[in-house]
Amino acid sequence: MTSFVILDRDGYEYMFIDKIVRVVSTVIQPFSLSIPDYLVGLEDQKQDVLSLLNVDSDDKVYMVGIHGTGGIGKTTLAQAVYNSIVDQFDGSCYLEDVRGKTGNEGLIHLQNILLSKIFGENKIVVTSVNEGINELQVRLKKKKVLLLLDNVDKLDQLRNIVREPGWFGRGSRVMITTRDIDVLRRHGVERRHEVKMLNKDEAYDLLRWKTFQTNEVSPSFEDVFNRALTYISGLPLAIEIIGSHLFSKKTIEEWNSVLDQYKKVPNQEIFEILKVSYNDLVQDYKDVFLDIACFFKGDNLEYVKKILHAHYGDEKKDHINVLIEKSLIKISEFNDLSLHDLIEDMGKEIVRLESPYQPGERSRLWSVKDIVEVLEENTGTSKIGTIIMPWDIKKDNVVNWDGEAFKNMTKLRTLLIEGVKFSESPKHLPNSLRILEWYDYPSQYFPVDFLPRQLIICKLSSEFYRPREDFFKKASVMNL
Repeated sequence: MTSFVILDRDGYEYMFIDKIVRVVSTVIQPFSLSIPDYLVGLEDQKQDVLSLLNVDSDDKVYMVGIHGTGGIGKTTLAQAVYNSIVDQFDGSCYLEDVRGKTGNEGLIHLQNILLSKIFGENKIVVTSVNEGINELQVRLKKKKVLLLLDNVDKLDQLRNIVREPGWFGRGSRVMITTRDIDVLRRHGVERRHEVKMLNKDEAYDLLRWKTFQTNEVSPSFEDVFNRALTYISGLPLAIEIIGSHLFSKKTIEEWNSVLDQYKKVPNQEIFEILKVSYNDLVQDYKDVFLDIACFFKGDNLEYVKKILHAHYGDEKKDHINVLIEKSLIKISEFNDLSLHDLIEDMGKEIVRLESPYQPGERSRLWSVKDIVEVLEENTGTSKIGTIIMPWDIKKDNVVNWDGEAFKNMTKLRTLLIEGVKFSESPKHLPNSLRILEWYDYPSQYFPVDFLPRQLIICKLSSEFYRPREDFFKKASVMNL
């Protein structure tokens, strides 16, 4: 074993001891990262990531991206993989929650953490991004290292911390977790793993443990337990948070009360975590996401693109692709739009919070109850851009109104109504309309002051009296 000898030049004893600690820290492997004791549904995915890392090969440097929606377990999966292989490297570093650390100050902070953890020398302090790049390039080449960059959201973070495989010693491995697959693509990370939702059995197992901490669910709780399971829909974050909340509830009535409240207003902690990806979007992309969350879940992609094109006046294909890259929505094998129930709830809650107590002050209306209230009480405003009133097979809805409700909706672009009866025909329709689909339209005629100049899609009941052709000179789809 190597021994240390105190020389005069080493100064005081405490300085010598500090030197020993720094040297030893470069030899002794770091502690494993802390992860939950009870893990469900990770083993197969862990093996997939290990296969991508190909740790047994020392001839190359590999970067692997782990991506997926917020709360799906990216960090836990990456940490579990990290713990299983960290002892095979000369040095390691876990950069926690990189998101938001941008600009010179944020990047320099990350570079200094990396240099300190890998080389165990606190005296290495860079003061500029370029200085940090130079230090990393020179020093990392000398070691086989394992890095985990968690929750990356900007390309600059990768370019200035792990720019290219050539920075690292042979056999090094870099794992990157992110919600945004486009960040990985633009950095050239070809080895990628998309984290999967828990299946029904896995979600059942984890929720059972979080709520009862036993191997079985009491038969009397089975129905309400399955209700909670349906609401959570396989998202580990939701199981962790809601399960912990339900753990203290000892009666079925208490469970139902909690779930009823979540149905009205989403859990705030889950809402804020899922909303991070939404906050990263520019306004145009936020608008398209809110449209999809409020109206188009489960609809065919081509149909949605056609409606959005008519509503906004331009193509939204790129917007949809960005939402996919941000892990906010998916396209099913049948070419339908899908998104997790809790992400749908998050989008609807953003719109509800525009005006919690006055639906007529919101940008979008989709709830039959809210729409009927606005129409019957004449509380609509120019803030409403879209109304889509679906057919509710369980109810025979009748709108008892005076026909004046659309008069103040001067910026309404899309109006879709189906399966609802009206006590009177509309006395006004907004001239701002670009899309008008009204099945069982309660009249043979349009209001006399309805002169839409931007109408693109118009579908009405067969009894409607067709106006002259030049009335629809812009319409590309008509069904009258």
